[in-house]
Amino acid sequence: MSDHLSDDISENTQSPLNNEGDAAGPVAKTFLRIASLGMRSVATSYRLKPGDVIVCLEGEFFFGNAEDFETALDKEDKQSSLLTVFREGFFFEVLVEGALRCSFEFMEVEKFEEIRSAFDGHIIHKKSDYRNFEVLRDIRRNCTIYDTTPSPLAGTFPPLWLIQNRLWEPLMAISLAYFISYGVSLAMFALTYLLSAFYFNRGQIHVMRSYAQFQEKQMWIVVAARTIQEAQMLCRKLDPYCKFAFSHVPPPEPMPDPEDMLTNEKT
Repeated sequence: MSDHLSDDISENTQSPLNNEGDAAGPVAKTFLRIASLGMRSVATSYRLKPGDVIVCLEGEFFFGNAEDFETALDKEDKQSSLLTVFREGFFFEVLVEGALRCSFEFMEVEKFEEIRSAFDGHIIHKKSDYRNFEVLRDIRRNCTIYDTTPSPLAGTFPPLWLIQNRLWEPLMAISLAYFISYGVSLAMFALTYLLSAFYFNRGQIHVMRSYAQFQEKQMWIVVAARTIQEAQMLCRKLDPYCKFAFSHVPPPEPMPDPEDMLTNEKT
């Protein structure tokens, strides 16, 4: 795929493109970069930010303008689109649904050449192999990561789903509700069970997100990966100091001593 994409780049960089449509003259065709996020920007829900470069759409380099890009994302069947994003020297994928509704700009040709060179060796798999993982992180770089793909277990056996995701406080609360309702009557227990199954099935992502926020973690990034190990490896590239309670990757680098960092800055 890399050779094919490199050929596409070589051909496209020879074609001029006037981004703004004014008298400033043509601008060399290059990648789009997020310029700013508005109040209603969908990009914020995927934790994209200004400076992120849109490299590929559906596994192919994208050289169109902002209008073409948003139109390509706004599918009538509401299917997700696979984006390849460049941030701080690294590439990662994310699945998005609908237009991002943010402002874009064409990046400088010089930086475009750097990204083109850095892209060699990056592999994009089939879209069907990916699923989004949300990562929340606290000030100590402790991370909670979870698969956003809905699990049927949440709607069939909520306690097992809570155990699987290590949601201990909600597990204690729902177990107490089952115990109390069972003590009243079997009908009350059945109703409690059905209502809890409906709730967790409909709101499982919100439950996991709220639990992580209860642990004083804030949303950090959304990445598309094939496995949780692969998602953790991507996170480690973006933040070499991030830590996971149930890690599938080697321990992180030791964080530098703040006093040493201050001394280095003074020298």
